[in-house]
Amino acid sequence: MDLDFLNQFKKENKEKRRAQNLRYREKYREILNLKKQRAYHKENLDKKQVEN
Repeated sequence: MDLDFLNQFKKENKEKRRAQNLRYREKYREILNLKKQRAYHKENLDKKQVEN
């Protein structure tokens, strides 16, 4: 989706946008959690490598 479209959509209809975000988060919850875990573990790995 085009960012300009999303920005305009957000301004025009906040409730519909909120519902869209909720559906997206529910649909991709597992993937989003895995991305967060990966980022967390990568950050810790980088810290350990700098220490050594």
